Order: sequence, then structure tokens, then C-alpha cells
Amino acid sequence: MRRLGGRCAVVFAAVAMVAALGASSATAGAGQKCPTFRVLNNDKIDGVSFPAGTYNMTAKRMACQQASDYFRQFLAANQNSLPSGWKLFAKRLKFKNSKQNIAFRVKRVGGGGGGGGGGGGGSTTGKCPGTFRVLHNDRINNLSIPAGNYQIRVKRMACQSASNSFKQFLSAPGNVLPKGWKLIKPKQKFKNAKGGYSFRISRVS
Repeated sequence: MRRLGGRCAVVFAAVAMVAALGASSATAGAGQKCPTFRVLNNDKIDGVSFPAGTYNMTAKRMACQQASDYFRQFLAANQNSLPSGWKLFAKRLKFKNSKQNIAFRVKRVGGGGGGGGGGGGGSTTGKCPGTFRVLHNDRINNLSIPAGNYQIRVKRMACQSASNSFKQFLSAPGNVLPKGWKLIKPKQKFKNAKGGYSFRISRVS
């Protein structure tokens, strides 16, 4: 692997992780119905209101877990703006990433809510199966990330989402965390305070 534009090439040791996480985006069918997603507080994404309640979700060319993770991240994002590459079609409540050729839609089907923030299927707390491999010495903010294998531990988020976020942080321009995320350096912990979820890393080899 080689470094491109100062970005660290990373490889995810996926054998154990894929076995434990089940279906991936490669096996996801087009337009598949997903488990419902519960939004606990009235919120907005790119100026579009998402009232508290239960939402049906349909994923296209992506896994349901991935769609759920993205929806949760969009709700928790600083200033509720979509990240680069994503577009929201307000009338259909459809989120689309043309570059990755993936999309998902949500539709509110129930009310309720109160306290806490956005939630979603697949979130968990504890040690993730498998390991994440960093091929070159790198850093995130002022935290050094030596090459090697890393164990990930999550709190109120999916293991796949934590893995994706870790890879994104390593590849970010200037190796700085995106808005909404905070590094707790002594614990090697990455926290999204608004979303109420976090993950920790520890080098194992």
C-alpha cells in the first residue's frame, strides 16, 4: 500500500468482523426494507424537520446497518448539515450519495419521544469482533497512531460505524477530526457528545 496525498492507507481485517456483523453493503439488495429507526427528539437535517417518532427505512445498494448508521450520524452532526457527497431530497426524505451510488429513504410512522437524541438499530456497547489494521504510522489530531492492529470498543454505536469513522479520521485532510467529534487523548477515545455515542481504540500488535 502507498500513501496518497498524505493520507494513510488503512486496511480493515474483515474476516472475523464480517462473520460477526452479517450482511454487508455488497450483499444488500436494492430497495430492501430495514428495521425501524427511532428518533427521540425533534431534529433537523439540512433544514428539513424530522419530528420525534418511529421511521420506516428503505436502503438501496447498501446494508440496512450502514443506512441506520448514516441516519444517526446526520441527526447528530454539528449544525445538522450533511457531509460532502450526500444530498437530501426533502419531499421524499431520501438521502443519496451519487459518488458511492448508494441511497436510503425514511418515512415517519409513529410519534412519541423525549430525552436523549437519535437512536437506531444495531447500536451496542462493548468489544468489537476482529481488529482494524493501520498500515503506516499516522495521527489523528495530536494522538499518534502507530502502525499495527487495533481493538475497537464501542459505546452506544455499531461496530461497523466505529470502524468506518476510524478509517475516515485517519484519511481526513490534515488528520483533524470532523465537527461534532472530540478526542479524549488519555483514553484514546473518540466521542460524539451530541449523538451520545463513542468508541475507543487500543493497539494489540
